[in-house]
Amino acid sequence: MSTLTYKCPSCAAPLTYDGRAQELTCGSCGNSFDPETVIAINQIEQEDDRPEDMSWQVEDQGFTEEELSQTRAFNCSSCGAQLFMEDTTVATECAFCGSPSIIPAQFTEETRPERIIPFKIEKAQAEAMFRDYFKGRKLIPNLFLKGPNRIEEIRKLYVPYWLFGCQADARMTYRGTTVSTRRSGQYMVTTTRHFLIHRAGTLTFSDLPVDASERLDNTISESIEPFNTKEAIPFAPHTLSGAQANRADVDQDTCQQRANTRVRSTTDSAFRGTVSGYATVVPQSSNIQIVNGTTLPALYPVWLITTKKEGKTYIFAINGQTGEQTSNIPWSRAKFFGRMLGMAAGVAAAGFAAVFVLGMLGVLK
Repeated sequence: MSTLTYKCPSCAAPLTYDGRAQELTCGSCGNSFDPETVIAINQIEQEDDRPEDMSWQVEDQGFTEEELSQTRAFNCSSCGAQLFMEDTTVATECAFCGSPSIIPAQFTEETRPERIIPFKIEKAQAEAMFRDYFKGRKLIPNLFLKGPNRIEEIRKLYVPYWLFGCQADARMTYRGTTVSTRRSGQYMVTTTRHFLIHRAGTLTFSDLPVDASERLDNTISESIEPFNTKEAIPFAPHTLSGAQANRADVDQDTCQQRANTRVRSTTDSAFRGTVSGYATVVPQSSNIQIVNGTTLPALYPVWLITTKKEGKTYIFAINGQTGEQTSNIPWSRAKFFGRMLGMAAGVAAAGFAAVFVLGMLGVLK
């Protein structure tokens, strides 16, 4: 099976997709082309090409059944090299000539994306964001501040998502109390009143994203949300040129469980926000019915940067559309508690100073 590479009609260099201009651009001669024009030229060239049969008899290299089930072999359409990659890879670069390689056949009927959000953050911007991330963050461990943080790898990656849409019909019940105090002769009387509070309504969810990649932790993918879905465009293979991409390897049913959790959390928070004016509020019951549920596959842009410190690998992720950032770099407990103790000491010192001044003024005797 062959990969798909879009070449410049002028100089034959590989083209990459510019999400902002929605054009295929050539990094060699600087020309830009409408994707439909390039696709038409590619089709003409493919029709004119006559494949040669130059078969060689080779021995089986002894892949295990597990390796064969998880690995696919493709021929680079630029240099002809044979590429081995995971069966979920749909866009990558040739390890030999560096040409962008797209393998649309890797998509299944179920996982072929309907939408894609193009990259707006360029590689240079992503690298600058990584360097700036460590500035002014006082709780980062010292090992990240002693010297430059070298980028081990940077990947321009389209991450697969399942987008969920639904209406959540919900009924919530809470128990609330109010407390009032009044004087009755020599006594202070406190009255506590108890209320049963009902709320019912419908929330509409549209394009609720759930990361469909086993390789990316949900904590990271959800930390760089939201994506602006209004900028999504219909998926076409040429939009992957110049980036890496994987098809979904987590099915809809599994992702639906995460979607249900997010729907419940958002609904609970929205309904709880309507209950006010009580001293205490305790949830008693909750019932949510999902209706008109929809699901569709999509690809969203993410820059993934890895860096190593003392033998450990850390991940830095950037929303390729909005620039939202996150990482799994830990915060320093020693620095945190040191700052807390410093603040406590400062408050205590201020308190002693205030007492001393008030005593000198004769206010405290």
